[in-house]
Amino acid sequence: MYPEILAPVGSRESLEAAFAAGADAIYFGLPQFGARAFANRFSLEETKEIIEQAHTYGMKVYVTMNTILYEDEIMEAYEQAKALYHINVDAIIVQDLGLIHLLHKRLPALEVHASTQLSVTTPYQIEQLRKLGVKRVVLARECTLEQIKACVATGMEIEVFVHGALCISYSGQCQFSSVMYKRSGNRGACAQPCRMSYTLKEDDEYVNKVPSFLISPKDLSLIGEVKDLEKIGIASLKIEGRMKSAEYVYTAVESVKKALNGQEITKEDDEHLLVTFNRTFTKGHAYRQKGNDLMETKASNHHGLKIGKVVRVKGKKITIKLDHELNQGDGIRFEGKRLSQGCHANFLYDKKNRLTSKADANTEITIDGPENVQVGSIVKKTIDSQYRKEVLEKIKYKRRQVPVYAKAICKGVGEPLILKLDDGKNTICIKTNIEADQAKNQATTPEVLGKQFNKTNDSWAYFEHIDYDLAPAIYFPLKAMNNLRKDALEELRQKRLEFHVVKEKAYCFHPTVNEEPILLAQIETIEQKGKNDVYWMAENIPGIHKKGRIDTDEADVVTHLGKGPIILNMNVTNSYAIAALLELGYEKIGISDEADLEQIHQIMTEFRKRYNQNAPVIVCVYQKRRLMLMNHCPINTLKKDGKRINCRLCHEHKYILQANDGKEILCVGDAGCRMRLFDARISDHTKWIYRLRNDRINGFLCIFIDENKSDIEQILTKVEKEMKSTK
Repeated sequence: MYPEILAPVGSRESLEAAFAAGADAIYFGLPQFGARAFANRFSLEETKEIIEQAHTYGMKVYVTMNTILYEDEIMEAYEQAKALYHINVDAIIVQDLGLIHLLHKRLPALEVHASTQLSVTTPYQIEQLRKLGVKRVVLARECTLEQIKACVATGMEIEVFVHGALCISYSGQCQFSSVMYKRSGNRGACAQPCRMSYTLKEDDEYVNKVPSFLISPKDLSLIGEVKDLEKIGIASLKIEGRMKSAEYVYTAVESVKKALNGQEITKEDDEHLLVTFNRTFTKGHAYRQKGNDLMETKASNHHGLKIGKVVRVKGKKITIKLDHELNQGDGIRFEGKRLSQGCHANFLYDKKNRLTSKADANTEITIDGPENVQVGSIVKKTIDSQYRKEVLEKIKYKRRQVPVYAKAICKGVGEPLILKLDDGKNTICIKTNIEADQAKNQATTPEVLGKQFNKTNDSWAYFEHIDYDLAPAIYFPLKAMNNLRKDALEELRQKRLEFHVVKEKAYCFHPTVNEEPILLAQIETIEQKGKNDVYWMAENIPGIHKKGRIDTDEADVVTHLGKGPIILNMNVTNSYAIAALLELGYEKIGISDEADLEQIHQIMTEFRKRYNQNAPVIVCVYQKRRLMLMNHCPINTLKKDGKRINCRLCHEHKYILQANDGKEILCVGDAGCRMRLFDARISDHTKWIYRLRNDRINGFLCIFIDENKSDIEQILTKVEKEMKSTK
């Protein structure tokens, strides 16, 4: 199966770049409910035009609606999805289980793709999503090739990222930005704390005194491996980058397409990939990259393409020895020992101090640059002005056309000229409104007719092959031939845009609810377990309830769509998401930490109103907030080799990541050697219990990381007392 190439679109320019480069499908967001709040997004009317344009060329359009949704947003999101369905969107990409559930019940004909924000890694999770009507799953970027193969074997369409930025946290499992900077990544407003620099403290002693980018990964690039992914059976190769430039989109799509077609990726192609955007490249988790093979700790911004070194500095006059060409208008960056500065090369001077517009490789050039640049600094090109012009020219003049097969028929004088068109899926038949005359001079032969029919340079299609069945000595005016060509192609285009709308269904779901009260206590070590009569759980402590990891399919408490009665960490923020998980067989459901007290009240009220039952939810009332879950260890990478083999550092010492603004993050590895980052501050919501009990909530959770047994017993006793004393 030849996989589609799926391109990101965040602007009109990048849209046209995706078309020109040969993408098979595009994805973008509308002003609401997309996980790129700061991208240039399209209105519904613009989306309708884009869909028609794309479908004309045989491309697909997917719209991202991949944020979590609160109770007062869920119906608005549903209406937006319905509006997209009515303009023939090919699919919407969704994170929120409530929206997936609602669409499955009411608009089952609308294709839904499960976002990478759902962090899917196993076949069981895929089968759970299949029950909700999902037709494609975008896998977590943490999946290995073996996991990808297992997911493909389910028969579900599988989409994987092959180029662009990586999140260091499992997507959908990051609340770092939300907790620390009041900007939710699950709501599309990530402040990107992973791209900030940190120092690491071990037992209150600094491991690195100079801050570095300890949780900033390299960019992913699997362009050289796309043939492997094709063999596995991947349905879609996805390029990240809705906030990137048109030349980035063009280059990435073109390179993936060349690789899929078995063409050589040239040095020039590689340089274009570097200069359009890179944080250096990695093959990522699919190819088991770890430590410094995965991470870029020196800088988290665009690295560009190395083009030379500073050899002289005199004030703002900077002389560079080039090993790559430099053009006027290029963006460059100087990287020295103590600073990194950027500028545009607006004024270039040759050896005779004459202004020039271009300098070749292996020459020296002087530019007007920023102050304090050091001799020996590396010079990198971050914007290639000439390549940008080339791409814009290609976008402007490179026409995308669909091959069409045709047959022209005329039985003789007094008969119309008939043109049949076939695009492989659709056929049309159209005829002239005039009949053939007897030819007096120039007869309408296949050669004459073919010359007119092949004037398709400005059309959406071209004729791959034309068959002729023409009587001799017939004549049609040139205008009639040209009009027939234009009318036939337009009729075929309209045929390609036809679609059937299935009537919306009434919502019907009657859940079975377990209203038994429960108090859960999550611990890290057996020494923390007390005497309290609570539901003790941990990832790897024998004798107590097992809490599953993100890729564990069965446990007493699952943290993903695994098999078990209790489910947590699924970003549940509305009553329909609770219904979705009840439909999948879960009995107790954790509410997202991103929902505040009023939002929880709205969830409970609407659930009770709709289903005449109380929602069987669990609310965490005491914890150090988990900020991230990473398949990476900054401790092992900084102190050892990053491979995480036979390493128990995080279990033997206390580690703190300290941000430049003084914020402290606790580092704790899990039983599967994944790193969890926690806010060092305590989030104590035990005072909420009165209100929560009034909302008929009887499930509560306390998470303990480094608290001792005595403190844990004190907190649990307080919670138990509050649970019993309120009504």
